[in-house]
Amino acid sequence: MSLELGYILITIFTAIVSCLTLSHALLHPRSVSHNVSRSSYYLTTNELWFNQTLDHDSPNDHRKFRQRYYEFMDYFRAPDGPMFMIICGEGPCSGIANDYINVLAKKFQAGVVSLEHRYYGKSSPFSSLATENLKYLSSKQALYDLAAFRQYYQASLACFTFIS
Repeated sequence: MSLELGYILITIFTAIVSCLTLSHALLHPRSVSHNVSRSSYYLTTNELWFNQTLDHDSPNDHRKFRQRYYEFMDYFRAPDGPMFMIICGEGPCSGIANDYINVLAKKFQAGVVSLEHRYYGKSSPFSSLATENLKYLSSKQALYDLAAFRQYYQASLACFTFIS
């Protein structure tokens, strides 16, 4: 197993365990009460886009699709602060929730980035979910998405820290 794939699997495992542990304590926008507004539920809802490879298994297929992500850098300690990556599950991603990740980002002076899963929310490569369009929906392709995004984001972060 390559080091990059191992890193991705550890990251996914951590995200899943975190979600399972924290899921009962989180507020969801549609069930928010006590005058908590939707804007205070999220650290950010500013959509950013990454041109993702459609088929990571084919060196001859150069098609891309737009994959949505979010970033929150208010606490980031440039140039060497940590980055926390949240992997949105199999559903739309509407921003970075203002939950325990905010506490962790503040404590560790970290940035937070969140990637929407392919085929969900606004990150669908096709306008139709017809059977023939679903052949690129697999856990393997999603893992490669994370690896490609991580490389892209790490390079863009180097530019960010150089400028700021």
